[in-house]
Amino acid sequence: MTQCEHCGRDTPDEPFCTWCGAHRLGTGTDARARRKDYAAHTGEHVSQPSVVTTLFPHLPRHRVHEFRWGLVGGLAVVVALVGGGLIVAALLASAVLVPTLYLVYLYEAQVYRDEPAKVLGLTMAAGVVLGVVVTIIADAILNESSPLRLSPGAGFIVGSCIVLPIIQEVLKPLPVMVLRGRGKFSETIDGLTFGVAAGLGFAAAETIVQFSKVIATEPVHTSSANWLFPVLGVCILTPLLQGTCTGVIVAVLWKPGRLGNPLFLIGLPVAFGGHVLYSAIAQILQDNNVNAATILFFQAAVVGGMLVYIRYLVHAALLDEAQDFGFQVVTCPHCRQTVGAAGFCPKCGCAVSAGPRNAVAVPQGSVAPLGPPAGPPSGGPVAGPASGAAGA
Repeated sequence: MTQCEHCGRDTPDEPFCTWCGAHRLGTGTDARARRKDYAAHTGEHVSQPSVVTTLFPHLPRHRVHEFRWGLVGGLAVVVALVGGGLIVAALLASAVLVPTLYLVYLYEAQVYRDEPAKVLGLTMAAGVVLGVVVTIIADAILNESSPLRLSPGAGFIVGSCIVLPIIQEVLKPLPVMVLRGRGKFSETIDGLTFGVAAGLGFAAAETIVQFSKVIATEPVHTSSANWLFPVLGVCILTPLLQGTCTGVIVAVLWKPGRLGNPLFLIGLPVAFGGHVLYSAIAQILQDNNVNAATILFFQAAVVGGMLVYIRYLVHAALLDEAQDFGFQVVTCPHCRQTVGAAGFCPKCGCAVSAGPRNAVAVPQGSVAPLGPPAGPPSGGPVAGPASGAAGA
């Protein structure tokens, strides 16, 4: 054991401090903030907008490629269905692709601990129910043939691109917050996961309701002209938008005491603003006859920005919350080495709490609590890990 150069605590003589997560080979704020080593998946920069390692944070590193290929393979199937003129099948596959992958992820990582029915019911299923109800009501008000439809022009844009997204983001987190007070789901990363699940369930229901007339009336085989980009939008971007926005809202509210941190304080404006911007871009560009590929590009930029923000949020939370774990011998779910660790694997630097719930094995009698933490290293006190990450 040696003293960490950043937090001053005794830690295994490895590249990362097991207590504060800092990269011991570096110096200063950069080593403590470790932005080049995302706390949930080291080796990736915190600013890398990766879908799988951002929204599936409990996946061990050796399983990430399976879900990436699952996403790519599902997307290829959707494109093939559109190319073959099977538009109805493509829409149905698009609606369930990302939510289905997420259900598999929840099962593989066992994020729900020993309460799968309750967790899935309050997240994914509740999101589906809310998606059906909210979309039907919104369609009754905004549909062109509806007597309740808002006036065209500014009134319609305000209703569909500002009011509706805000209502959606207020409602989607409500069922999930029931889980917040439970001790076994105390970490911010849990709140993010449950929020994303609720958003993906909502997105699936929203897509099916919005395209219900097409699904019910289109023949099995039809012309695929002009369908590719809209289908790609509902296949990838809409679920990611709904999932990321709700995930952010739940994550920042999971531990309200953190709202004093500027990174967490801006979470609600980022989530609401991102959803409004996503909807407004599509509507305004569509009204000006901009081609669908350009619309898709700008929407993808919004989703990419949301993913990056989530990574900074999760990174800061993992660096901070790791202080709550005791020192014990564990099998790291990422590098699969047996190490003495507290909050972080001292070899690869991944947060222990960011692994599958059933993957960390604690051998019998291996718990080895350390004595009182050592004082700060010479040169005065060092800022804690949360402050370094919060400046990210």
